[in-house]
Amino acid sequence: MTDLQTVAARVASNRRSLDARLGEARAVLARGKELEGQIADLTSEVDDLERVSILLNSLGEEKQAAAQGTIEDLVTRGLQTIFDETLSFHIQAASKGKTSVVDFMVRSTLPSGTVDTPVMDARGGGLAATVGFLLRVVVLMLRTQGHGKQLLVLDETFAHVSDEYLDGVAQFLREIVDRSGVQIIMVTHQETFIEHADATYRFSQINGKTKVTDV
Repeated sequence: MTDLQTVAARVASNRRSLDARLGEARAVLARGKELEGQIADLTSEVDDLERVSILLNSLGEEKQAAAQGTIEDLVTRGLQTIFDETLSFHIQAASKGKTSVVDFMVRSTLPSGTVDTPVMDARGGGLAATVGFLLRVVVLMLRTQGHGKQLLVLDETFAHVSDEYLDGVAQFLREIVDRSGVQIIMVTHQETFIEHADATYRFSQINGKTKVTDV
């Protein structure tokens, strides 16, 4: 092998090594972005649970029981409509020393008995994100009773919900709007929600300009 061939072989070998490292770096970057998204989702879900805890702790004992019943009924109805009739939602209040603690559970009723799973561990099919949304709806309704029409803005809230459940989500959103009067403005890439909306607008970019069209 000539000196030129040796140099060319080394260059090719170094190139392959650099390409491999570049691929690894890109994979790490992609995984980092994925983890950032998961952290954002978890933060949002934790915030939803904390809002409910604060709301319940701010009420008197009688009102707290009524609010808890309202929350459990609405979330349970949503879970059964969207996912499975064996599911139900339960708020378990307890005291640790002088601190009130509220646990949020999804209960599965099986032939062999019942299984309670903390909401944050019940992530299959986007269940935790759906519970978070339902909690936001009921907290909004409880806090704004008698203060005019409620508005809820959703930004890709159901991005992680499995496709098989999206039609159930859309139908339940329609039910919430029709029964409670809550107005929902949703930003989404999921076409399933279009047929259940009162009005739909599509945003697109053409030559650097945003174009809005009715759907």
